Amino acid sequence: MLAAPEGPDPPRRTAEPWTRADVERWLKAAFRAMPLTPIYAPCGNTLQAAAGDVPDATFDIVAFSGTVLGDKSEDRQVVLLWARAMATHGEVGGSISEFCRRTRWSRATFDRRRIKACEKIAAAKNTT
Repeated sequence: MLAAPEGPDPPRRTAEPWTRADVERWLKAAFRAMPLTPIYAPCGNTLQAAAGDVPDATFDIVAFSGTVLGDKSEDRQVVLLWARAMATHGEVGGSISEFCRRTRWSRATFDRRRIKACEKIAAAKNTT
C-alpha cells in the first residue's frame, strides 16, 4: 500500500531561476499526490485536484511538461515514468527497468534523456 503524500503543500519555490532539481522535485510531489488524489483535466494541459485538500499547482508541472516536450513525446514519457517510479517507489505503473527492456535502452541512455528533458522544462519555466 502506498504511503500518504508527504503533505498537501507542493515543494517550496524561491525567486531563483528554475533548475533541473526543482523540476524533478515538483514532478515527484505531483506523483506522490496522484495515487491518492482524484484529478481531472477541464481542458488541455490543465490538471486539477477533484478534492479541495491538494493545491492545483501540485499538478501544473505535469501539464507544463506536455506543453514543453509534447503531450505524447518519448521524452515526456521518460520524465513522467521516472517521477512516478521515484515518488511511489515502483509501486504504481511500470518500472524504469521494464521501460528500458522494452525500448532496448541502457539505463544510462534513459537517465541522459530524462536529465536533458528536465533541463528543457526548467529552461522553459525560466522564460515564462
